[in-house]
Amino acid sequence: MGGRGSGRARQTPVKPKKILKGVLPIDKIFNPEEREIFNNLVEVYLQDFEDDDLTSSDMDDILDLAKNRVLEFRLLEASMGNTDKQLDISAAVERLNKENKKIKENLSSRRKDRIDPNKYKGFSIVDLAVAFDEQKREKLNEQIKKNKLEEELLIQSRGEYFGNRYDSDTEAKNDLDEEDHG
Repeated sequence: MGGRGSGRARQTPVKPKKILKGVLPIDKIFNPEEREIFNNLVEVYLQDFEDDDLTSSDMDDILDLAKNRVLEFRLLEASMGNTDKQLDISAAVERLNKENKKIKENLSSRRKDRIDPNKYKGFSIVDLAVAFDEQKREKLNEQIKKNKLEEELLIQSRGEYFGNRYDSDTEAKNDLDEEDHG
């Protein structure tokens, strides 16, 4: 009956960054400027995590943190120049700040819980610094490879483009430069 191959096909896991950018209907709640701020904040917050480390709770907290920051900016902007509104809005901003502080503490404690205390046992600070430098160098080398590939693709896409090297104005300038130096 249910032999090999009769189950569901194995799906590749979706990357958390892709999920975070597509989860909220931010087009419906944020204007384009706010949406850009939200996406940039999510990107910055995600830099503190490796994809494999992110839990659903982390993703929820990151979304809430970015959303709260955008809402805080919205409230502050709405209160500009109106002292009555500033007093009303200050309480809401204070609540958002308290909630953000709690969210950051939750993210931090979950991150600490994931760290294996025995992983670096017996290492000196120099050993840890060297390991960190090697990781950083590896990431930079990956970025360099990516940049070089992009550069090669760009150069290939330009094909037979020579710029203004053979324009009559450029040739005249080069002739004048040769006369001045010759």
